[in-house]
Amino acid sequence: MYEAVADARELKNKLKERLLTWEVLASSKIPRHIELLPSSGRDVLHAANLRLRGEKLVELGQADAGRIALREAATLGGPGEHLAYARFLARDGDFDGAYASTQHAIDQILDGASHLYSPLAAEAFAAQAGLLRRVGRDVDAIGRLRQALTLLDERDAFGQKVRCRILDELGLAYLKVDDLPMARRNFDDALMARRHAGNELDVCQSLVNLARLEVRAKNLQMAADYADEAVMTLRGMPPTALHANAEVLGAQVRLRQGQPNDGLPFGERALSLNRQIGNRRGEAISLKLLAQCYRASGRRVEAEAYARACLELNESMRNTQGVQEAQWILDHLNE
Repeated sequence: MYEAVADARELKNKLKERLLTWEVLASSKIPRHIELLPSSGRDVLHAANLRLRGEKLVELGQADAGRIALREAATLGGPGEHLAYARFLARDGDFDGAYASTQHAIDQILDGASHLYSPLAAEAFAAQAGLLRRVGRDVDAIGRLRQALTLLDERDAFGQKVRCRILDELGLAYLKVDDLPMARRNFDDALMARRHAGNELDVCQSLVNLARLEVRAKNLQMAADYADEAVMTLRGMPPTALHANAEVLGAQVRLRQGQPNDGLPFGERALSLNRQIGNRRGEAISLKLLAQCYRASGRRVEAEAYARACLELNESMRNTQGVQEAQWILDHLNE
């Protein structure tokens, strides 16, 4: 659980070695304390517990406490903890910090015992490529994501999950460069693998991605069908960032269908969920959507309030594009 392994055979060998060692220790009548420390000397068990605690605190709406736990986990732990902290920083709008954290994870993989051809390594390189996509370096992101796929053994179950997450990022990058056929191909490949595995949460991620694609392709009814299936499935599960993304898409589709009032409940739920999990980027998107829906429905006072909140939040994150979009809404309220 706490040391990287190259494949199932290495896992079995390491587990056998541990059990044989513990058998010798257990034969003694003197109680002993066994530390779970790898050769690096890092307290990986404590780091893993801190990571799990931090992620759960964020999900429970305690983003500040979660940040502290995730930061400490990254200080003590290995690549997995750095990647968890990077995910938090990216949602918080700190792309520079997130990129640095992914680089720490990669450095540990290259310098330590972690295997380069492994799901962990692929996930680290893909996470960094995903950050490049978010700052507009889409072509760079595509190249790195395709390379990350070559690090995976598709026969490995966990490797298959990581492969699907990389296909998600690839599809989104192709979507940014308006290559809809390649985006659809990657999203469809991920959906097929996830349906085969039978994980409903992962299937919903693919449905959300396909809904985004259909919005871009102006196939609004198909986009609504994908988004509604994801929303209805996710409402029976504990809330995550994926739930918020699905609600955002529900609002976006209604807005584009000329039904802004129907989009408001989706936007309100998305805003609440993003605030709960400390996703400031998602919160800014939800505020913009609500401003758009209120503006389209003729309710100028509410539209202005949400647009100003969106503007302030994007300014605090130094998100230039977000600032421009919020300002545009404010400038065109009376049209």
